[in-house]
Amino acid sequence: MSFAKIFKFGKKGAKMAAPSKDKKKDGGGFDWPSGARVGVFGHSNAGKTVYFTVLNEDCKVARDLQISVTDNATANELLINFKRIWGVGTHAGPGTHVDLREERKFPDLSQRDRVLQLTAIIDRSQKVPVVTYDYPGSAIDISAASDYTDKVADFMANCDGLLFFFDPKVLGSEYQCHTHVASFVSMLEKLAPLEDRLPIPVALVITKADTLPGFSGEEQTVLVGAEEEPVVCQDYETFLERVLTSDRVTRDAAWAGTVRDILVKTKEFIKVVVGRTLDFQIFFVSQTGESPEKVGAEEGRSLYKPPEKVRPVGVRKPMYWLVKAIARNRSLNKMRAFNRWVRLISTGVVIAVSFFYALHFWFFLARVTSLHSATVGDKHESECTVSELNHLSSKYSIYSSNWMVRPLFPAFAIQAHNMARKLDTLETGKSTNLFDDVLKEFGMVIGNEDLWPTPTPTRDGVIHTGRSQLLDNSLNSAVAQTDSGSVPYLRAQRTLELWELFKACIPAMTDPTKLELLHSTIDRYQNTPGVEISSGETQLFIKLLDVKAREEEKKSAATAVVNFPEYVERINGNEDIEYRLDGAVSELEELRKKLVPGSKEYKAIGKYKAAANKFKREATYNYQISYLPDGAHIHVEVTTQAGMPQWTVADEWYKGSTHEITWSPNMVIHVAICLGDNTNCQWGKRATDHTKLDNKYSIFDMDGELLFSSGAKAKFSFSPSLRKGLPKLKD
Repeated sequence: MSFAKIFKFGKKGAKMAAPSKDKKKDGGGFDWPSGARVGVFGHSNAGKTVYFTVLNEDCKVARDLQISVTDNATANELLINFKRIWGVGTHAGPGTHVDLREERKFPDLSQRDRVLQLTAIIDRSQKVPVVTYDYPGSAIDISAASDYTDKVADFMANCDGLLFFFDPKVLGSEYQCHTHVASFVSMLEKLAPLEDRLPIPVALVITKADTLPGFSGEEQTVLVGAEEEPVVCQDYETFLERVLTSDRVTRDAAWAGTVRDILVKTKEFIKVVVGRTLDFQIFFVSQTGESPEKVGAEEGRSLYKPPEKVRPVGVRKPMYWLVKAIARNRSLNKMRAFNRWVRLISTGVVIAVSFFYALHFWFFLARVTSLHSATVGDKHESECTVSELNHLSSKYSIYSSNWMVRPLFPAFAIQAHNMARKLDTLETGKSTNLFDDVLKEFGMVIGNEDLWPTPTPTRDGVIHTGRSQLLDNSLNSAVAQTDSGSVPYLRAQRTLELWELFKACIPAMTDPTKLELLHSTIDRYQNTPGVEISSGETQLFIKLLDVKAREEEKKSAATAVVNFPEYVERINGNEDIEYRLDGAVSELEELRKKLVPGSKEYKAIGKYKAAANKFKREATYNYQISYLPDGAHIHVEVTTQAGMPQWTVADEWYKGSTHEITWSPNMVIHVAICLGDNTNCQWGKRATDHTKLDNKYSIFDMDGELLFSSGAKAKFSFSPSLRKGLPKLKD
């Protein structure tokens, strides 16, 4: 059978196996747990079962991806496989259970399916429930039937992301390689027609990468770097050229040949992916970290034994990338749904606003203006009868306090309010009492700076608020509505002049000439013979004079002398860590209350506090082991004050090596040292000596020389230096 026929057969099989609309609607007869559905699509011996087991173990000490098993069946399955791979057994005696070393071996080929339920924690912050599926690899073989074929197809067709596992050991067989790739293409065609966009993230995972020529470690796990990502939306030829010419590939001739062989042998798969999605990546992983020992063979495959130490390479990255892409897609879907709601709400708001405008201008306002025109006609309001003025005033008052007019059309409400007051004045003839109300309103505005007009951006005038605009209109109306030369007219004119002088002071409160002009005008009114000053005006004068006193008090506080250089010298010269990060911050906070906001000293305190806050939250620091006794190594672990170190990181750190430590205040740093004659320290549990750094800022105690009770010494140097990074107050 030719390879072209193999692909044709695979495509036909995909179309025949594709679920109908009704089948998709009811889930194809299979019930799956809730959660993000992650599909792992791979043939027999591709390493699916081993991958899940090693991934679970590798994530226990990782920062970027952590896996939490959420059901007993999954936990039991992973535990059994773990014991097999790591060669761990259990002996149960009377009242005791003892771990034993057993022969290491890989799990047998899956003969049944298993639903695995997990919780993936991304970057220690985002939790994503995950459901994945392990099954016999024969279920996806396009040349053979299986009891699990329909179930696997149903799971994959409705998954949120797909990892295609490719065993590089089939590269030596052209036929087997092409049949595997054909089944991959068949699965993709079930997800979406070849012309449509792929709706989910897809990754090709090359397992057993330790067997590939040129593969040397973690830096080769991800094939498509950030600089090549744009070519994922191009065609296969462009993708191939850009990847093969990247620095990561070309720097090693053997690795370049391996990558080219993989990309060419999986060409038909890659061709149907690139150009249809931006969520595509190729990973090279090794579940063991080195080639396992061959111990035999059986029909269809060789038998291997896991290496002495299993050091997985890159196993987290495919799952981390896929789950993160799924979470991002879900967020985008939520945003799209949100946008649809925004459009719907915006349309509703436009309709509602249009309705309110129509109701206002065609009904509420029209009724008042029509009544005014019918009542007054060609005559002046003063010629109307008392009942007519009372009726008009009542309608204007009702209109100005209307439930819709007042909040939505305040300018109309203000004018209607002024008209009602004008009509009331004409009706009652009590202009004097009405003006006393204006004086009280003037005094209230002066006493509350929130009611003042705001300066214009150029500070050559003011912009009225609703309250100040109403006061401005009232004062101008009072002058216009009284007889020239009368006592009410003179009172209104004096008050309006003071209002204009007060408005001129607002943009230039720092200019003493403006306030002095206001004061001299008040003095002139009070000391001019024959001028009748009412009690309301007297109260207003007092409040206006108080404005100057308040401004002088602000200036006095702003110019308070503070010996700021003394603070700079005293704080920067103190080497106590807790004082620099806590005590000094408290002192400076009290000092800042006395300073003018925006001043140089005020800003300097803000910068000092911001620099101190960097050491008051969790952060990751880089350090180097500068000195250890010959042959010694150390182990470092961070716990809470009440916690105890577990010493679970299976790694030894030697002189000259660099590491990271994640720390926050009040965290305890445990350091264990194992001297050269201690060959079985069990990763720190049986170390030669321990020391515990439990100060609030224990990270600073680690920066430098560390002395153990046994007399042994260790020295650490942080980059950048912690002590040089302490906040400094600048004059």
